[in-house]
Amino acid sequence: MKKFFLVLSLIVWSVSALAQQTKIPQRLELVTVDLELGDEGSLLGTEENLEVFNMPIDGVNHYYLSVGHLGIGDDIIQFNIDPIFELFVPIGDTVAEALEYLQGLQALFKGPKNGSIEIEGCLAAAFPNDNLEKVTVTYQRVLLTNLLAFSVEREGYTRATHIPKSQFNSLVKSLKFYRKLHPKEL
Repeated sequence: MKKFFLVLSLIVWSVSALAQQTKIPQRLELVTVDLELGDEGSLLGTEENLEVFNMPIDGVNHYYLSVGHLGIGDDIIQFNIDPIFELFVPIGDTVAEALEYLQGLQALFKGPKNGSIEIEGCLAAAFPNDNLEKVTVTYQRVLLTNLLAFSVEREGYTRATHIPKSQFNSLVKSLKFYRKLHPKEL
């Protein structure tokens, strides 16, 4: 019986030691805004989260905006059938840079209808990676609703998600509040 417990404890010890060596990235949430069914922006009938998070790598902070899962289709019709991949947009290495970047996107709401800009982002599962590609952010007005459309062109089809102005403004205000709560975090 002593041998059994000795072997069992050695197995547990070796597995726990092995688990400490794997480097799973940390995704430290700063701000989240839920887009629920029935919201003005749920034209596509999905539940999504807007999120600003920090993913430190070797002690260096990297802030990202996650706009959630993208639909698949064309400019008019999008089917949300991909629950795995999210669109991540790198927004800076400090909270101040992240806030400035989001305020730049927020300025699109004050521009002309269908005004757009191109930014860099990555479509990945769970964590952002270094495979950046062109993302088009377009200001749209659909049925009295102001939206930002984040879209990626892929082999003849479009992957996109639509964020309502009210939800995006909530995200920016929440990040401003976070910055006031954590003034030492650059």
